[in-house]
Amino acid sequence: MKYPWLTVVYRPDDFAPAFLERATQRMVAASTEDADRAGFRYRAIPHHELIPGCSDRPQLWHHGHDLLQDRQMFQVDDFSSDPQAHRHLAAIHRTVKASNSILLNQAFGAPEYLTTDKLAISQHARSLGLPAATTVAVPFGRYARTALPLIDAQIGAGPYILKPREMGMGFAVLKAETREQLAAGLDLTAQSGTAYIVQPYLPNDGDVRVFVVAGQVVVSEHRRPAPGSYQAGTSQGGTGSGGTATVRMEANSVRVAESLDAACLQVDWLLTEDGPIANEWSAGFGGHLALPADERARWSAAYFAWARTVWSPN
Repeated sequence: MKYPWLTVVYRPDDFAPAFLERATQRMVAASTEDADRAGFRYRAIPHHELIPGCSDRPQLWHHGHDLLQDRQMFQVDDFSSDPQAHRHLAAIHRTVKASNSILLNQAFGAPEYLTTDKLAISQHARSLGLPAATTVAVPFGRYARTALPLIDAQIGAGPYILKPREMGMGFAVLKAETREQLAAGLDLTAQSGTAYIVQPYLPNDGDVRVFVVAGQVVVSEHRRPAPGSYQAGTSQGGTGSGGTATVRMEANSVRVAESLDAACLQVDWLLTEDGPIANEWSAGFGGHLALPADERARWSAAYFAWARTVWSPN
């Protein structure tokens, strides 16, 4: 069977130009190699080059060509810190889902926010009986500081973690040591136009990211913060090593994926002093690129094997 284009739609708006150039080159080189090996064609398109539309059917225009004219496969970034860019990505996401093409990075049986919204993720983890950090959503604009009494009651004294509700790669995550610092951080969120949450900072040994594909754990990665830092993500200076996921972490990661009907999911477990807790998860594309070559090849083989099972040309 001839396999289709795998089109990755990414957001350039959230990244500094130098970082974006390096990251895009790496993504394209690695993903093209992985796709070629599996018999797929790969391309990456920034979302601002796409215009969704509809006449007799959903359409997605790229320089005058409708990408949905033929059935294809897509990965579409889930969110952006820019409100208009975020909504444009949502339009692309929903247009692909409405077409006969396949959107690979989705929870097929759950609302899409359950793989992007950290408040919803915390709530869903708790509904599954999984340990998760206490979470308080920050009200918008001038009302941001009204959350402080509730944070006092629910979380107590600092330190705190203040982070966007929908964002990735550790961007705009602030550790506040005191209530005074947290209040100043809330003032900043009031100007940002981005929704934030507050959680307690829990001393930890980094996190373990568990990669689930088609109901099976394929690989895991232990990520540790750089000395003096508090973020384990490799995009923020953390380092990754071979996976150390426990049997329970693996089983619970599969439980999360099954509850969302998500064929491909990355589940992050924060390694706290009291044991691992569900930190967040994502159906997004790209988290595997930081894996060592052998582990990335294992993930790629599993991923494209699954993609073949959901692909048909009609």
